[in-house]
Amino acid sequence: MDWDLDFFDDIDGDEEGDGHSLLSTAQAVLERGDVEQALELGEAYLEKNPLDVDGMNLCAVAASRLGDHRKALILARKAISLHPKNAILQHNLGVLLQGLGRPGDALLHFQEAIRLQPDFPEAYINMGNAFDELDQTDRTLAMYEEAMRRMPPSSSLFYNRGYALNRLGRFEEALENFNRALELNPRDAATLNACGFALANLGRDREALDFYQQAIQFDGKAASYYFNRGLSLLRLERRSEALADFEQALRLDDKFFDACLEKAQLLLEMDYLKEALAALDQAEEISPGRPETPFYRGLALERQGDLTAALIEFDESLRRDPDSIHTLNNKGNILIDMGRLDEALACFDAILQRTSRYALAHYNRACILARKGKVREAVRALSQASQIDSRFLDDARNDLDFDLIRHAPSFHKLIG
Repeated sequence: MDWDLDFFDDIDGDEEGDGHSLLSTAQAVLERGDVEQALELGEAYLEKNPLDVDGMNLCAVAASRLGDHRKALILARKAISLHPKNAILQHNLGVLLQGLGRPGDALLHFQEAIRLQPDFPEAYINMGNAFDELDQTDRTLAMYEEAMRRMPPSSSLFYNRGYALNRLGRFEEALENFNRALELNPRDAATLNACGFALANLGRDREALDFYQQAIQFDGKAASYYFNRGLSLLRLERRSEALADFEQALRLDDKFFDACLEKAQLLLEMDYLKEALAALDQAEEISPGRPETPFYRGLALERQGDLTAALIEFDESLRRDPDSIHTLNNKGNILIDMGRLDEALACFDAILQRTSRYALAHYNRACILARKGKVREAVRALSQASQIDSRFLDDARNDLDFDLIRHAPSFHKLIG
């Protein structure tokens, strides 16, 4: 979510004289967007008025917008040390901390701002944003509701509320808020993108595409808009268009790991194995140590017929994420193909120690046990798989792994 540090007039009341005129000029310069000059003027004012909190606040705002967060924090904390009961100063320090990725620390100052000044809608909004960063989304919504009671409806407030509802999976309610935001600001690209996201999660990908297209029309430099549109295109089986969107997202943001991984998966699905492996190498460079990269590399190598190399990749993926049942399952399948049945059985047993509801692990155990000629155990494992998903009985009727026990009465009875 967006945050910004605002300048508020008259933090410490009115002042007179040439100094105040200089501060007023600095404020006007800041408001028209000339941040560097505003900071120079503000610092000149502070040289003559070193304990003036208005000057400190203006310089903190300007320093923050220029990316000098250390200076901004020093100024904001000094101002609060002089006037700890000033709600605006508490709020602004909270915004600075939030922008530095410290939402927990920011919350303390937003709460203090509201304690000092209960009718402070901006503090409620930013507190909601901080709760959202801490994944306390229910509390996020409560803060936005408080802000809406205290200020006229605004597109940004409806957007933030919809964003939080998206996070909660309440997509219909989110959509209502985004539509209200668009009534107030129909050209806002972020809201159009969020609208598309809500629609996509409601299974309405065709409608979502229209919103993503509008978002891209108004802001063609946002990589996430292309990525989201690519996901909808992929679900609509428009693979070439989806691939083009993932590639565009990466052109705009060459560190976009999820776009790179989706591109690799799609290339793998389209059987462009060499290109998929190249995309996975790129993904590893972007975010080293992620378990997904060697997992999909293993799938690609398996399709190329290099089982030994694929097994190495699945082992590396498991080293990075030992609890991945999908990787254990794929490793087990490789071991079956290599004839290493006992090692494969250990993989499926490990899965079932984590969850007894993974039907494929029961089925793969049944295949191994059938190949070993263990009729009773194979039939029991196949029965457990079919209780979770009856389609496995149809698979067993034609699976060559069961040929050795196919005429056993218990197997014949189970598959009907």
